[in-house]
Amino acid sequence: MTKLTCLFFLLLPLFSLAQTFNDTFNLAIPDDGNVGYYDIEVSGLPTATGADFGVETVCINLTHTWNADLFISLVAPDGTEAELSSDNGGDTDGYLNTCFNADSTLGIWEVGWPYTGTFKPEGFMSVFQNGLNPNGTWRLKIRDTYPFADAGELFDWGITFGPNPPTPYPFFSSDLPILKISTNGQVVANEVKVTANLQVIDNGPGQANFVDDPANGFDGQIAIEQRGNSSGWMPKKSFNFETRQPDGSNLNTPLLGLPAENDWVLLANYSDKTLIRNYLAQTLFEKMGRYGSRMRHCELVIDGEYRGVYVLAERIKRDSQRVDIAKLDPDETTGEDLTGGYIIKIDWQNGTNLGGFESQFFPLNNTANRLYYQYHYPKADEIVPEQAEYIRSYVDSFEQAMNSPQFQDPDLGWRRYAGEGSFTDFILLYELSNNVDAYWLSTFFHKDKNGKLRAGPPWDFDLAFRNADYSDGASTSGWRYQWLANNTDLLPFFWRRIWQDTAFAQQAACRWQELRNGALHPDSLRAIIAEKEAQLAGPQAENFTVWNILGTYVWPNPEPLPQTYAEEISALQAWVAERAAWMDANLSCSPVTAVGEAPGTWSSLGIAPNPFDNQLVVSGPDHFDLRLTNVLGEVVWQAFDLKNRAEVATAALPAGCYWLTATSGGRVWSRLVMK
Repeated sequence: MTKLTCLFFLLLPLFSLAQTFNDTFNLAIPDDGNVGYYDIEVSGLPTATGADFGVETVCINLTHTWNADLFISLVAPDGTEAELSSDNGGDTDGYLNTCFNADSTLGIWEVGWPYTGTFKPEGFMSVFQNGLNPNGTWRLKIRDTYPFADAGELFDWGITFGPNPPTPYPFFSSDLPILKISTNGQVVANEVKVTANLQVIDNGPGQANFVDDPANGFDGQIAIEQRGNSSGWMPKKSFNFETRQPDGSNLNTPLLGLPAENDWVLLANYSDKTLIRNYLAQTLFEKMGRYGSRMRHCELVIDGEYRGVYVLAERIKRDSQRVDIAKLDPDETTGEDLTGGYIIKIDWQNGTNLGGFESQFFPLNNTANRLYYQYHYPKADEIVPEQAEYIRSYVDSFEQAMNSPQFQDPDLGWRRYAGEGSFTDFILLYELSNNVDAYWLSTFFHKDKNGKLRAGPPWDFDLAFRNADYSDGASTSGWRYQWLANNTDLLPFFWRRIWQDTAFAQQAACRWQELRNGALHPDSLRAIIAEKEAQLAGPQAENFTVWNILGTYVWPNPEPLPQTYAEEISALQAWVAERAAWMDANLSCSPVTAVGEAPGTWSSLGIAPNPFDNQLVVSGPDHFDLRLTNVLGEVVWQAFDLKNRAEVATAALPAGCYWLTATSGGRVWSRLVMK
């Protein structure tokens, strides 16, 4: 060896070699709501981290009686934090000799207990390669998200620095708007909002957006947290965030062309490899004439790390531009003021701030757990006792009417308390999508002042439209409500009961026929999906470079697995067309027997012509009241105390299905008519 070579090796920096720091702790993991910190002192390293030297691997060894409760992260001396693992492992018992390295081929979320080996972390350890001084106190941070229930102990942990640290994905531009979030090194966790800055870069349709462009859509403070139940364990996280003033108060502002508000959602759609199922469902509901959460696709960057294609969505909220119902103040406790507005939901019963009321009825096939309605607006900690009692009593009246022998009666049955049109459209959307979460999760209802209970808005469709390998979720045939009624104890009883109302069944069939000639026409369905495929052509490629899951099973994708993005879209197109065709064949729009009357007694009420055009002539008893309602349940014509005959001017009515209802002497006739 020459002297020059010897000198080279003498001058070779020690930090070009991997160096590991570890310690033994044998300390309890707090179960009292506090966070556990376990410190290791690091010294003797170069004074800055970067692409050529930094954190490579973190290893832990601990036991705990409920792994899914643990949120584990690494905190640098300057406070920068990266998530290692959270919401993984269910009720298994710890992490045994578990290491995290960004170059691993398996994610921690893809394996099970005892997690022995080396796995990709849920967060991005590249955040540490930011020029920070690695010398000082590094902390393993463990938070038990469900305190006072389980026990655990950290035995030891270690951290390795070396010449091959992970670096951020090189993301430069997009055809979609770009959202850039800076957390100042904080990790975004579940149920704990952190203050951050949001910049929106949106140069308009057809214009490229560059990550270094100045913010032109928004530049300000937000508070952000993770969101999700079944999706919470997935590595591509969804988020809730609020736009705020510098003093922390709410700031209503428009984002990506959506109406001004302060509550927003970023949906990751990790298991939905088309990236559009939630968007598709909400768009269809909007085209049906209903409010659905408006959504915009974007690409997301957090702390310089590209996170992929996301959907910015309006969070379900009372607002004149969202769920348009009356504002309900705490002092509105009597009279008309007390009647609205309210938003309630049926959903997962978890979390420490869960508030709501128990129904007097059980789900079908269930005599152990009554239906439970959660307050959404006003919130559980804001609703006053009089308001809580009113909405509980109103829902009870709806359920009692639905359960009564007179449930089909237009005036005495469930329609007295609920808007038939909203329930019709809500059900048709959930049946078209064959959503495995339909009817028993993320199921919202709202009630305006002096109004009836209405179904919606819809929510949570990432496992719909053939994206679930359980509960017949990939089938194009069969009714979702029937499957739940026959195979589970989850279905609220009224979803099956409503189909036993022959008038409702016919209204649903005729509304479906009307939609298939308009908003849900085969060409319209194809066009919505194709338009999004074209818009996402470039962005999806970058998304699936970071999240390399095309052709790979991600719970709960059904077989066969499409291998490319184009195949994902094609599979969706084919499934939607086949599902809609099955519903075409199983929803027959035809007249029904009058409510309360035996077949063959139509002589008491004459209707001509049917279908009608500019005029509808109705003949009936000596004295009768008559009303004509559209498929939304809105009265479009009515008259009282008619004598034998009525001539209804119908030239101004749009084509479609209508319900004609006559009442006389306590008897009710109801018949479907068409224009």
